[in-house]
Amino acid sequence: FILVPLGVGGYLLGAYLLTSPRFQVAAPADVVVEGNHYVSKEEVLAALGVHGANYGGGSNIFRESLADREKKVESIPWVRTATVVRSFPHHLVVYVSERKPVAFVDVGSRILMVDQQGVVLDPPEKGRFNFPVIKGLNFEGSPADRRVQLNLYEEFMRETSGKMAGSGWTVSEVDLSDASNLKVLLVQNGQTLLVYFGNAGFLKRFENLMAVLPQLRKTNARIDSVDLRFRDQVVVNPGEWDSGSGRAGGTATAGK
Repeated sequence: FILVPLGVGGYLLGAYLLTSPRFQVAAPADVVVEGNHYVSKEEVLAALGVHGANYGGGSNIFRESLADREKKVESIPWVRTATVVRSFPHHLVVYVSERKPVAFVDVGSRILMVDQQGVVLDPPEKGRFNFPVIKGLNFEGSPADRRVQLNLYEEFMRETSGKMAGSGWTVSEVDLSDASNLKVLLVQNGQTLLVYFGNAGFLKRFENLMAVLPQLRKTNARIDSVDLRFRDQVVVNPGEWDSGSGRAGGTATAGK
């Protein structure tokens, strides 16, 4: 006498929730997207299957799992994570966490972007970025493989960003092809300088370079590259003018 009415009532309630027009996501206006800056709402709607004026004739908010909807939104390259919640009676709210690019990358003839996890991204239509160009990333491997390479780049930027900003030099390119030797192209007022930083102690090595650079500029008309991998020494590869005069290079000792 108790179970039969409960069973029938449960069945009728379930049928009502799954079939009633009251719980149908019937139009793009029924989907709310939050947290997006580079991903458009239209991209989210397309991932969810919301096209034109209706959602395939109306989709019940209870029929498809939220996890499945989240996976669909996360298939958008710029979306790192997505959370989808039901908002009764017939709305979906999508909370988007977007990827954070850290650099530009040269892939063939295209300039793309890469995020902290090594995922390669097309530059968004809106948004301005001021990043170095990274070379030497392993595009044949997985994002996890690129993430290992990017750890070295992020450590370098984290250590030197403060000093770099006050020095007048900016990082134009970073070569990650050799894990034991980070190669950085610095730019200042149209002048370029290739610097070998090794794989650790980046701030100390940059400070050594700034300490001896005025002296180097006096003794070398042009400097092609500088090697900072030796303790408290700056090894210079002079430019064409000095090479033509028979000078093979030189060293300068940084003050302690």
